[in-house]
Amino acid sequence: MIKDFRHLCFQEFFNKDLNDIEIDKNLLNENQTLRADQLILNTKENIERIDNSIETYSENWSYDRIGKVELISLKLGISELIMNLTPNKVIISEWVKITDTHSSSNGAKFVNGILDKISNEL
Repeated sequence: MIKDFRHLCFQEFFNKDLNDIEIDKNLLNENQTLRADQLILNTKENIERIDNSIETYSENWSYDRIGKVELISLKLGISELIMNLTPNKVIISEWVKITDTHSSSNGAKFVNGILDKISNEL
């Protein structure tokens, strides 16, 4: 059993198109499943706003050059910031950790910088 909704959402989004993601209720406890469902639904509903934010705040980087791990972390991280259910510092920290685990410290720094800028604007 995966214990964290963020990790599961990341894995699902990495392996599937956003619109094809369905959270397996057997992988998380009830509260974590609810949070995962909320995060995926909010991401779907706000994907245009999220993509625009990434393009706006990723100075000197074209959207197409951003790595898949970083892009997914940014999309889900921004979505979670929009939801405003958890303190921004916690959200940023968690998405930076996930990025660092699956990419590099440079990727994690990139995600940290963008999420921090966006959190200050929300």
